[in-house]
Amino acid sequence: MPLLKRVLWLLAAVILVAVAIYLSGISGLTDRLAALFFLTQPWLPLAWTFEQFLIVLTVASLLVTVLTAAGAAAVGSWWSMKHQRKLGAVAGARQEADRVREQHLQQYDQLGSLGQALSEQLDKRALVQNIIEAASRLTSVAQASSVVSLWLLHFETDTFRFERGFYCDETMFTKTEFAPNEPPFAGVVATHRPSVSIAGEEVAIAGEGAALVKREKLAQVGAARATILVPLVIENAVLGVLVLFCDPEVVKDYGERSSFYSAVWAELTLALAVAVQGEVAILDRLTGVHNRTYFLKRLIEEIERANRYQLPLSLLMIDIDNFKLVNDTLGHQQGDAVLKIMAKLIRKAVRAIDLVGRYGGEEFIIMLPETGYGDETGVAGGAPVVAERVRAMVDEEFRGLQKPLNLTISVGVACRRFPEDRAADYQDLIRIADAQLYRAKTTGKNKVCAFVPEKSQAVS
Repeated sequence: MPLLKRVLWLLAAVILVAVAIYLSGISGLTDRLAALFFLTQPWLPLAWTFEQFLIVLTVASLLVTVLTAAGAAAVGSWWSMKHQRKLGAVAGARQEADRVREQHLQQYDQLGSLGQALSEQLDKRALVQNIIEAASRLTSVAQASSVVSLWLLHFETDTFRFERGFYCDETMFTKTEFAPNEPPFAGVVATHRPSVSIAGEEVAIAGEGAALVKREKLAQVGAARATILVPLVIENAVLGVLVLFCDPEVVKDYGERSSFYSAVWAELTLALAVAVQGEVAILDRLTGVHNRTYFLKRLIEEIERANRYQLPLSLLMIDIDNFKLVNDTLGHQQGDAVLKIMAKLIRKAVRAIDLVGRYGGEEFIIMLPETGYGDETGVAGGAPVVAERVRAMVDEEFRGLQKPLNLTISVGVACRRFPEDRAADYQDLIRIADAQLYRAKTTGKNKVCAFVPEKSQAVS
């Protein structure tokens, strides 16, 4: 409509001008038009008169005027539309900025509420429950609530075990215990980064090795078929993994909201660190056995208990023979793997009430409560027998392997009798066991040496 109005106004102006010229009778204009007529007559039809020429010239002038006006109007309309698009883009950018700002404010509020909720109760059970509830709440949408489970690393077995679930329990999963190098945990344990997959169903049930959820239990997750696996990393070690089944829309927006989710995972990791700090503080991270500080504390307590109840107590000091060659030739990663295997073998060879610790480097230490020499000859039972059982298990495990992995151990044994040795403290026991270990190392290795009052005797 605006364009049509402009054309009509222009036509009206042209008509007015033509009428004015006609009425004024300007002789100069008439003479010029007549000259133009005679100049163009050779190219005009023979029958044209001067009046017909004027009519055609007027119509042509009007047509040119209309086309010029239309072109100007089109250019004006294009410029106006371009300007409107710019204004629309600016308005859209402002709206998007407002939306992002509002989203950030909402996320900050969520993080603040999350930190407050996690700090309300600091016992492990409550913290674990808060962790999985928060993970579900912050990844749920109207279409589906996220199904969350928490798997914690158990140092004794070096496996991830199902700890607790939200909208699920252990019966939903094919197993309740997975090795760190076993799918689906292997990827996040190796990279220390979350794993996001929109094909949750395939991840959950695909392949015998990767199966996590029982096929018949898959309906339990409902529309939450996308998966997010989040490693909870504490001091460069993955101590837990969150497994989330969520709506695919959550995964699609994960990249856009990665900063927010990273902050959430950091908060949950901190909560887990608080939850397991008591357990972590007493364990050697690499091997899963007790660390030296805790072991010595327990040793002192057990000596006091032995005195109170008039019981014997024994100590085994273990050193891996030629372990340095493993690190020097195969690298420290292989050496760490050997230490983990040794720790598992030692734990397997002793009782549940016995305490295993890592004394330092490639040395382990074992406390045997209520255990003496066995019979008083010192070789028929008791602590020397346990020591020989440990040595034999290690020898059998590594026998036949190529050097330097054909490993053995040497063991030193010290026994604290009652009442004969009631004056001996923990330092005396360690000193005696260490001396026997040195004797085993210097007399051939791969043997057990035990201290017996009045004499020292190798038992193997």
